[in-house]
Amino acid sequence: MMKKLFPLLLALVLCLTACGGPSKAQLQKLTEAYQQVSELYNSTAVTAQENGWEADAQTMTDLQTIAAALEPVGLALNGDMASLEGADFDALPGVLLEFLPSLQELSQKVSAPYEGDGAGVVTDEALKPLAEAYNQVAPLYNEAYDAAEANGWLNDEQTAAEIEAMNDTLSYIASGLTEDPAKLENADIPALVEQLEQLSPAFQELLERVSVPYGE
Repeated sequence: MMKKLFPLLLALVLCLTACGGPSKAQLQKLTEAYQQVSELYNSTAVTAQENGWEADAQTMTDLQTIAAALEPVGLALNGDMASLEGADFDALPGVLLEFLPSLQELSQKVSAPYEGDGAGVVTDEALKPLAEAYNQVAPLYNEAYDAAEANGWLNDEQTAAEIEAMNDTLSYIASGLTEDPAKLENADIPALVEQLEQLSPAFQELLERVSVPYGE
C-alpha cells in the first residue's frame, strides 16, 4: 500500500507556509506539474470507479488524499490565487510530481476488476489494532475540528482541505469498523494503522494552529 501519500500531503502543507508570489516561469512550471498529476489522477479515479474499487477503503483513502492535495493548486490555477497565498512556488511543482510513482502504482492496481468477494475479510482480532489506533486519533480530530469551526479556520481553504482529507480517512475506517466491514476486504490493516498513527502529530499541529482566531 502507498504509505507516502499522507507525508506528501504534509509536505505540500509546509510548502504553502513559505513566503513569495509566483513569477510567470514559476506559474508555468506549476501548471505543467499540476496537469501531469491531475490527468493521471482523473484517469485512475475513473478506472477505480468502473472496476468497483470504491469498495476498497485503502484505495479510496489514497485517492482522496491526492485529491485534497491537488485541490488548492487547481483553485489557484483557475483564478483563485488566494488558495496558494504565501506558497513556495519553486518547491511546489516538485512536491506535486512526487505523487506520480504512487499514482502509477495505484493506476495499475485498479486496472483490474476489484474482487471483494469476502475472501479477504479480516477477522475481529485483526481489526483490534486498527480500532485502537482509530480511538486514539478520533478525539484529536473532533477537538481540532471544533476549534477550527469556533475560531473561523474553516474559512481558510488550505486548513479546510487538510481537515476534509483527515475526515475522509477517519470516516472510511470508522464505516468499515462499525457499519460495513466489506470496505476493509483485502485492506492492508498494518498500513492503515500506520497511517492513523501518522495523523496524530498532524492533528496536534493543526490543533495548535486553529486554537487562536483566524487572521490573527
